[in-house]
Amino acid sequence: MVKPQHRIYAIFFLFSFGLGSLLSRLADIQTQLDIQEGQLGLTLMFSSFGMLIFLTLGAPLVERMGIKRTFILGNIAMAALYIVVAGSLDYWLVISTIFLGGMAVGAMEISINVEADRLEAQIGRRIMNRCHGFWSFGFFAAALIGGLMRQFDVTPFIHMLIIFPVVAFGTIATVFGQRMATEKAGANTEKQATFTRPTPFILALCAVSFGALIAEGAGIDWSTIYMRDSFEIGEFAQSASLIAFTLVMALTRFFADPVVEKLGTANMARLSLGITIIGVTLVGVAPNFWLAILGFMLLGMGSSIIYPLAVSAAARRQDRPASTNVASLAQTAFLVFFFGPAALGFIAESFGIRMALMAPLPLLVLGLVFAGILDEGRFPVARKSVKIET
Repeated sequence: MVKPQHRIYAIFFLFSFGLGSLLSRLADIQTQLDIQEGQLGLTLMFSSFGMLIFLTLGAPLVERMGIKRTFILGNIAMAALYIVVAGSLDYWLVISTIFLGGMAVGAMEISINVEADRLEAQIGRRIMNRCHGFWSFGFFAAALIGGLMRQFDVTPFIHMLIIFPVVAFGTIATVFGQRMATEKAGANTEKQATFTRPTPFILALCAVSFGALIAEGAGIDWSTIYMRDSFEIGEFAQSASLIAFTLVMALTRFFADPVVEKLGTANMARLSLGITIIGVTLVGVAPNFWLAILGFMLLGMGSSIIYPLAVSAAARRQDRPASTNVASLAQTAFLVFFFGPAALGFIAESFGIRMALMAPLPLLVLGLVFAGILDEGRFPVARKSVKIET
């Protein structure tokens, strides 16, 4: 019998598999549209803009539609819109379509995390970290297949046509006839403000996590382009950076919890930020393919859990309801996803792709300065022992 958490693992995987399939072909889409890095960064910014709008305004729509319907419509709409993005030669059509795709991504972000949270309460076991581990494995699978597609000269359009039925039918098969988790007992049903003001504590958490978020986004969006522009290697080897990055990120998310328990949250954040700094620096100066791959692996390892650690700290803070603090952190953090791609794109166009990938370094150092805010001694709340369910 399939356990209820297994279906949400599958949805996380399918969601990131569809999203990652398009992002694995960004280098080819850039060539297809004949655009520079700055224009590509602007395109990615519109995707983030669509996601930010839905994350800010779309929660009531998800509630009315229901989680199951949102899974089906959101994932299928995203995959269908990405077929248009991959096949279009018109830059403005790509921008408008990827904006709509970003809104579909926002719908999925809300629904999958709400369902995972409700399932945790229903089964009495922690599954959120494992859910995000499956998200990373979906991205890894997308990167691996994307590299093979590039190696055999399969166009992005044909690639996305192949991916579409996998995402669509996989999503339908996963949730068809299944009951979604019920709302948690005692859940706050008050209408939340459109934008939740960040407190000084939340701003400090942002200082810890912003550098890692930008570095993670750079690894996902720009790693293949970096390899293409830096080394004379084949298409699959160019994609190896994204494959290695996503694989190490997935494995780290799967196995980090015991290390966090042993070292403590603040020390784990410092260690992860230090690893990210080493990875970013190595990517920026790597003279050959293998050192660049090592740099992306360290970047994936270091950046993978910084934001989840910040979310946990926001939820434990007692000055406001946990949901308010988490929403405030998420909304503020997603501003980074809005401005980050465009900023990195223009840095890459003006100063080179290596400099763009090293751009998060000052923010990563700032994160080290503020990492002590994650010290669990600041949160005098008794923590229950929670079993991690597989």
